[in-house]
Amino acid sequence: MQDFKDKVAVITGAASGVGKQLALRLAKEGAKVVLSDIEKGALDAAVAEVVAAGGTAIGQVCDVSKRDQVDALRDRTLAEYGKVHMVFNNAGVGGGGGPTIWDTPEKAYRWAMDVNFFGPLNGVLSFMPTLVAQGEEALMASTSSGAGIVFPPSGAAYSASKAALIALMEVLAYQLQMAGSKVKAAILFPGPHVVDTNLFSSHRNLQKDYDDPAIASGAGINNVDEFQAAMKMLIGHEVPLTQPQDFAEEVYQSLLRDDFYILPLTDKTKDAIRKRYDDMIERRQPVIPDMM
Repeated sequence: MQDFKDKVAVITGAASGVGKQLALRLAKEGAKVVLSDIEKGALDAAVAEVVAAGGTAIGQVCDVSKRDQVDALRDRTLAEYGKVHMVFNNAGVGGGGGPTIWDTPEKAYRWAMDVNFFGPLNGVLSFMPTLVAQGEEALMASTSSGAGIVFPPSGAAYSASKAALIALMEVLAYQLQMAGSKVKAAILFPGPHVVDTNLFSSHRNLQKDYDDPAIASGAGINNVDEFQAAMKMLIGHEVPLTQPQDFAEEVYQSLLRDDFYILPLTDKTKDAIRKRYDDMIERRQPVIPDMM
């Protein structure tokens, strides 16, 4: 996609972090943006920030795990702007849980899958018929994670949900190609380093269906500073961070090229990905990846 002027972009998880910065970046190029989030106060502030920067924007509160709320987001978008050209299924949660898979409550897996996988699936189910019927150049994108490609030794709920999302989006890309559609698919992998976002405190919005002390505590991590302290204890040093606006620029440049994998990488992550697939081909036991 080369021209963003007057294109309509829907972005979930847009009250902060990557979602908000992407809204600002696309609005700068003339896109009309629909920001969506589960947090009304933060969402209203993000919409006001886009408008103050000269953009055209509206906001819609939406829990992406609920199909009817995603349908309402679509209907609001069409009522306001008449069309939709880009959908970014960006909302996500950390999942949380215990130190091992078996110590992690089942609700952590349900929460991660419902938001990180079924949320984007709801976006596809709700918006794709409209994108296809319009017969225009369009994009369906979802935000995964490097943790869905090369799995760390913790956070199984999060990694599993992001890996499932990669499979969904790759199959979507195949199907769009087979149909000769003008709609393209893309999948975002925020990076190349850990992105400084509110993902570390996603348990602040924990819905009552998933309420569990092991999840609500966030494993003692509520912000990026506490994450860095945990990393220092675990591996002996803090890790590099990427700012959301830097990744948003990476996304914009990738959209200009029609990239499918929006995947900025370091040499370490490249090596870890290659090793994972080599291990599969050679049937080796997996070894903990060195990505930090």
